[in-house]
Amino acid sequence: MELMAMNKVQEVKELLTDTVTKIYSTVKDHSLEVTKEKGQAPRVRTLRPTRHTIKWKSRNH
Repeated sequence: MELMAMNKVQEVKELLTDTVTKIYSTVKDHSLEVTKEKGQAPRVRTLRPTRHTIKWKSRNH
């Protein structure tokens, strides 16, 4: 019985690791920012590429 529980724990650990890895790579690849303020739901937004920021600043400043 204990062996089955250990296998289940290992299975859940692997699944969680895979999920976190996928989330991390998605956030990194798509330049997403996730912010969490106390008492609110997490917010996900797309970051503007650096070249767009530089172009915007050069036009507006």
